[in-house]
Amino acid sequence: MATAPGSSDLAGSGAPSPGGGVQAAAAEEEEREVVRVRVKKCENFLPPEFRSFAVDPQITSLDVLQHILIRAFDLNGKKNFGISYLGRDRLGQEAYLSLLSDWDLSTAFATASKPYLQLRVDIRPTEDSPLLEDWDIISPKDVIGSDVLLAEKRSSLTTAALPFTQSILSQVGRTLSKVQQVLSWSYGEDVKPFKPPLSDAEFHTYLNHEGQLSRPEELRLRIYHGGVEPSLRKVVWRYLLNVYPDGLTGRERMDYMKRKSREYEQLKSEWAQRASPEDLEFIRSTVLKDVLRTDRAHPYYAGPEDGPHLRALHDLLTTYAVTHPQVSYCQGMSDLASPILAVMDHEGHAFVCFCGIMKRLAANFHPDGRAMATKFAHLKLLLRHADPDFYQYLQEAGADDLFFCYRWLLLELKREFAFDDALRMLEVTWSSLPPDPPEHEEASPAGDAAIGSPLIPEVGSPQDPGKSLPPQHPLGLPPPQEFGRGNPFMLFLCLAILLEHRDHIMRNGLDYNELAMHFDRLVRKHHLGRVLRRAKALFADYLQSEVWDSEEGAEATASS
Repeated sequence: MATAPGSSDLAGSGAPSPGGGVQAAAAEEEEREVVRVRVKKCENFLPPEFRSFAVDPQITSLDVLQHILIRAFDLNGKKNFGISYLGRDRLGQEAYLSLLSDWDLSTAFATASKPYLQLRVDIRPTEDSPLLEDWDIISPKDVIGSDVLLAEKRSSLTTAALPFTQSILSQVGRTLSKVQQVLSWSYGEDVKPFKPPLSDAEFHTYLNHEGQLSRPEELRLRIYHGGVEPSLRKVVWRYLLNVYPDGLTGRERMDYMKRKSREYEQLKSEWAQRASPEDLEFIRSTVLKDVLRTDRAHPYYAGPEDGPHLRALHDLLTTYAVTHPQVSYCQGMSDLASPILAVMDHEGHAFVCFCGIMKRLAANFHPDGRAMATKFAHLKLLLRHADPDFYQYLQEAGADDLFFCYRWLLLELKREFAFDDALRMLEVTWSSLPPDPPEHEEASPAGDAAIGSPLIPEVGSPQDPGKSLPPQHPLGLPPPQEFGRGNPFMLFLCLAILLEHRDHIMRNGLDYNELAMHFDRLVRKHHLGRVLRRAKALFADYLQSEVWDSEEGAEATASS
């Protein structure tokens, strides 16, 4: 497998041997899942306040930690407090050390988190505490532009999305129970898929004699019902991730992937030309830090730290960051790329697929936080709609912000299920989305294709879905093309997980911190069969009762 200059940095003298590395990696990964945090807030002469909670070190940046502390202590804004952690200074003496960057936080996680990380929050005087961050200053032109882009994108998606959800409703709604039955689902009941996974022989029935995909919507509905056989995933996932332009024959698809792989190798060789030495070093070290702790318990990523699969994951993420500077790399992206690489088992193909998923999810990582804020708002709306009593309980517990679901929404639940279950969950989720293939493009040299963004549009470009929050729907839930920023089924998966644990949470009176710890302990342990079945039933009920609530949805239905 080709590697870029400097990839040997992945080597580590302390890497586990291939023979005994799997169990050790599993144990290390289990330890890394959760860091317990105890915080002491100090403000002038007031008595100190204390809070305890748990965080996931792999996706908790300093920015995320600041938001948690703002929520925990009801603070006014990021700049009115300083954070330090109890560690050891250069002389080996115990002291509180400042947390000023993600690097400081990583050091704290690595060196000072056993048995728990002790933080201190010092409140600054008001005059030193401006409430506006730099990115809070937005010109009217920016707002108008983003609204126009969002309206255009929403209009273009309506034609594709609404007929597709009607098809889901017609096939799913007849086979699933009503929402009242779902809410009383037996916690211990085992369930089976609605259909067996899609086989290679059945997949070929969706292709015509030239190998063109002739029934894309029906293929997605079939996968929605039963998933895909593991041996077929590397073929089918390219369709689900919208890699291929419409209408390609079998031969054209092979040529297309070969060309994209060549473009990828060209891009990878241009790191030094596309980024300054300082920026490149920062990107590579940030990516490396995450790669070395992503899915290491899985056999594909087990073994020495300079193994070919870890190197491939590092290189494709670095290439993406260098060629998409407005997105770059953020914590959590390695979790999105890891299952794709493990399935494709080809670095270039995995890169193309990763670009396909980032076309939809790049906004999750935008520093303005609007995409994530929209998803949180929609999940709150959905929970309040589906189970008012549980929502009221969370309100009274101060947990109705649902911030303990942050990882779920950021990574689309990839970390909440065992690796193989996560693969099936992902493909079922992707199949619930309407096809969105790229436009046909002329063959071009890798250098031309790589200008700006070689394979997907940049965030903020005219092709980007927009950054402004969608309009509110006070009388019901938003239509599918808006709900969850166009991925409504993901919200119903989150709702299903919450409802799986509803009775336990309410019966035991879990508070905000206990809720977060409860779900942190369940990382990779949720029961996929129960969650999927409950989510599909809730989703079918939503499609039947809510999808036409907006005027826009009614117009789209009439025109279709």
